[in-house]
Amino acid sequence: MKVALVCDWYHPRVGGIELHLQNLAAQLVAAGHEVVVITPTPGPDLVDGIRVRRIHAPLAPVFGFLTTPGGVRAIGTVLAEERVDVAHCHVSIVSPAALGGAHQAQLRKIPTALTFHSVVPQTPLFARAADLAFGTSRWRARFSAVSERVARDVRPIAGGREMTVIPNGIDVEFWRVPPVRHGGDVRLISVMRLNPKKRPLALVDMMRRLASEFEHAPPASLRIVGDGPQRPALAAAIARAGLGDRIELLGHCTREEIRTMLAESDVFVLPTVRESFGLAALEARCVGLPVVAMAASGIAEWIGHRREGMLARSDAELAEQVATLVRDADLRRSIARNNRESTPPFDWPHVIERHLTLYREAIALRSSV
Repeated sequence: MKVALVCDWYHPRVGGIELHLQNLAAQLVAAGHEVVVITPTPGPDLVDGIRVRRIHAPLAPVFGFLTTPGGVRAIGTVLAEERVDVAHCHVSIVSPAALGGAHQAQLRKIPTALTFHSVVPQTPLFARAADLAFGTSRWRARFSAVSERVARDVRPIAGGREMTVIPNGIDVEFWRVPPVRHGGDVRLISVMRLNPKKRPLALVDMMRRLASEFEHAPPASLRIVGDGPQRPALAAAIARAGLGDRIELLGHCTREEIRTMLAESDVFVLPTVRESFGLAALEARCVGLPVVAMAASGIAEWIGHRREGMLARSDAELAEQVATLVRDADLRRSIARNNRESTPPFDWPHVIERHLTLYREAIALRSSV
């Protein structure tokens, strides 16, 4: 099978969707399929052995998405040139390449699958706009989302048709590393892109609240891994709060470096509310860390409270749950042991098969016309 992965952003841009797509491409090739990536993101024509067709068209400043109808039509031209069996379009919040690419595939009667990766604000308005621009409710396509949290939001875009949940995949064995024992403070860690959606500034508030929970300085420190537009504001907030000795900003790190730091840590924290799936949190869970996350996020679909981690309904509760784990070493060890001994159902062999089923259904749907 020849698969086109159509996406607004790809390597060398780094983020959760981009990493997932790189892994998905590699896993499809390993399973014996041919893959071509179609994206407007500038970069090399070959990434880890995968061909990338770069669309040369005007892009929005900073955000880098397509801004012209000609750019969208160019995706259709590439799809036709590549003669793919299925176009798999990956949609975030603003995704003219993915949605426009799916529209182009439909016009050319190419079997089409869509996966929605993000919690979408103002979903009814978004759905109406997508239907008005591209006629999504009339597409003969298969729709999927990375979590039920996302599926609930984007079902109107599919015109009431089935929305399959296909989670992001993970190489569980890569993250199965023994913990590094240490004495002293409890080591907290967070891995995220530093942008407003991820809410990194909430981590400073959490550490401030944590300090008030203890009579003296809290016996905990925090490492924040990642980069993005909010890094200067985050550094300034840390300095204003006088937490420079408690919070360390590490910037972008490799997967191997992150794995090592997770093994050295005790608790993973993510304050993101509009988190669609939480790949970084899943990686931490595979290492064995208790995960503290927001109950309204997609992470809550695979984190049981006090089993794989702790769930919070507010920022104040987030700090309270972290404080509980800092104080209660037995609970911390119990959750860590459960996470090391159990395997989440997101290993790539299972996830790839679910993708292939989606592709076969998309092909059958188009063949039935």
